Amino acid sequence: MMKVAFLYVDKAKHMGVEEVTKPICGSNNVLVKVNTCAICGTDGRMYEGTKDVTKGFTPQIKGYGEGRFIIGHEIVGIVEKIGSEIRNSDYKVGDKVILVTSIGCQKKGCRPCREGHHNMCKNNRPIGYYYPGGFAEYILVQEAAVRQGIIIAVPEDSSVSDEHLAMVEPLSCVINGQNYLDIKKGEYVTVVGAGPIGLMHGLLAKSKGAKVILAEYSSVRLTTAKKFGFDHYIATKDIDLAEAILELTDGEGADVGIVACSVKRVAQDLLRAMAMRGRLSFFAGFPKEDSTLKLDGNIIHYKEVSIYGAFASNRLQFEEALKLIVNGEVSMDKIVTHIFPLEKIGKAMEKMLDKQGDALKVVIKP
Repeated sequence: MMKVAFLYVDKAKHMGVEEVTKPICGSNNVLVKVNTCAICGTDGRMYEGTKDVTKGFTPQIKGYGEGRFIIGHEIVGIVEKIGSEIRNSDYKVGDKVILVTSIGCQKKGCRPCREGHHNMCKNNRPIGYYYPGGFAEYILVQEAAVRQGIIIAVPEDSSVSDEHLAMVEPLSCVINGQNYLDIKKGEYVTVVGAGPIGLMHGLLAKSKGAKVILAEYSSVRLTTAKKFGFDHYIATKDIDLAEAILELTDGEGADVGIVACSVKRVAQDLLRAMAMRGRLSFFAGFPKEDSTLKLDGNIIHYKEVSIYGAFASNRLQFEEALKLIVNGEVSMDKIVTHIFPLEKIGKAMEKMLDKQGDALKVVIKP
């Protein structure tokens, strides 16, 4: 038997820990004992009922869960058993591993899958939605996921904690967002949103030698962000975002802008503050019921501003994130703030969702 935290989709803010039969590792499966699974903002939205996980997904269960949702995708674990048909020298029983979230259809006719961008597959079936996730004592990595190669071994000589290794997934998404932006040393990078993702964007940009401006509406979050030692901070509650950026950059504007919050006005204001040939990333998604932006086309035209989107990440970006964290190039010391046992996952979700509290990344240890 094993303990599992189920998401009860018929009632908001309701998760329960139950005992279920431990999954059986088939010939094409890999069984992983979960050490740590961090809570993503999407997990929080599913918990509070603002994101419908049932739409488009019937959970694909193989051996455990009885068709109910097990969420969680920022996973670190130990390989416990490898199916008899699997031939792979990249990992072995006893290895500590990270699991890539997105699992594509892997069909020859699917261009994203063919090019390794499984996160962009139209039939993407992620861990924690379609496949059972990491808020459990064990996770069964199923045949399609094994075939795609979602299991990445952590270097054996790594001394990084499991809690920090769980940040590989969110950092991989940040890397995906910044790959388009070509950030150079000395450039002004403005990040709007001081949640964990915005702070990671700032840390990654700082590691590239950029001058980072962090903007945030919440005074509580802004106070927390000041512990990260970025170059400038803007309290958007008290001042016009575009004007503040222009003042800090001697009227030149931001070379790179990153929207790390789901606020339409931020995207529109940040565009007004872009430098010539600036690059603007809409990293965060916008509310589905109101996602249309009003952008000044002449700014884009005359300043040659490029606008990019970013969604999730792929294996190459997971590998890069793992390397950055293991080598200490991007530190997670201030990002991970709270650790809870599986039995207290409801309290952990509430802590993460409290935007006026002191939590950044909250981690579950089954």
